[in-house]
Amino acid sequence: MATMDPKRAKKLGELIQRAREHTGHSLDECARLLGISPEQYAQAEAGKYPVSLPELEALAIYLKVSMGYFWGSDPLPQEPPVDYQDMIALRNRVIGVLLNQLRLRARRSRKEAAEHLGVEEAVIEAYEMGDTAVPYLHLEKLCRFLDGSLDLFMDDIHGPLARHETRQQLLKQFERMTPEMRAFITNPVNVSYLETARKISQMDVARLRQIAEDLLEITY
Repeated sequence: MATMDPKRAKKLGELIQRAREHTGHSLDECARLLGISPEQYAQAEAGKYPVSLPELEALAIYLKVSMGYFWGSDPLPQEPPVDYQDMIALRNRVIGVLLNQLRLRARRSRKEAAEHLGVEEAVIEAYEMGDTAVPYLHLEKLCRFLDGSLDLFMDDIHGPLARHETRQQLLKQFERMTPEMRAFITNPVNVSYLETARKISQMDVARLRQIAEDLLEITY
């Protein structure tokens, strides 16, 4: 029976371990994913278990890396670090300011907002100062009372949520495409064509008409 290249096996094991630690998954979780024992999985990360291609494919999906990562050609995906506690604290203050602005535009007092929610006026003040997090259902109810929209409070343009929402939308669009279109978009060779399509989509009708006329002159 042929033996594995020990250097390559060790390197592959290190790559698998690094990807697992990068995503915060445990050794036991990955073992369950592959249907092997934790001891066998530990051997895989040590370069002593014969990992199969299907197992690598499953790990690539689970650990959110490309197959090229295991060949050593692609880096680990790098996301900007997020301090979730700081993010929540900052968002509470931003939402408080926005809530205050919405209430003032609606010409409603804190007392009226408090009565609508069935809480003390001091609670509304704490919400608007960002000292107390606004429960989502309270925010929803206040939006209806103040004739506002929850969209006003969403952090979907900048920051971690914006990146997350953009990624989710891209995944949805990608899943709707035909296999041929997916292959075209993911092929690096086609980047120039995609860039050309982007530029064309931003042109006004008059400019597009001129280009079409120029093409007709060339072909005749």
